[in-house]
Amino acid sequence: MKLLFIVVLVLNLLVEGLAAVSLILGPDGLSAAGSGEQWSMHYGFAVIAIASASLWVWPRRTDLGVVTAVLGILLVFHSALVVSLATAGDQQAGMVIHAVLAALCLVTFVRRSSWCLPVGDLSTRG
Repeated sequence: MKLLFIVVLVLNLLVEGLAAVSLILGPDGLSAAGSGEQWSMHYGFAVIAIASASLWVWPRRTDLGVVTAVLGILLVFHSALVVSLATAGDQQAGMVIHAVLAALCLVTFVRRSSWCLPVGDLSTRG
């Protein structure tokens, strides 16, 4: 499970990092600045926060409290995007990617106590 969580963190960083770049540099990104039509640029910069969650949690990736908070945020984010993309119905690939990430977050969230250290325990677990 610990390895799966590491995979989730790396996938989240890569997927959301690439999404941020494409939204910021895409047709409704920087080149549309000042037109009032640059929603994707704003979203792209916001997505950097979700991508960075993987980096912020990395040093404490076995701490139950930290893992619970980060997985909770990632689970809500990816699940909400699945709903949004399914409602729009025009970005099937993105919907599938976020559905997979949401499912992986759910599995690791449910199983987190089997590989995380209890809150306050800073020793290492094999």
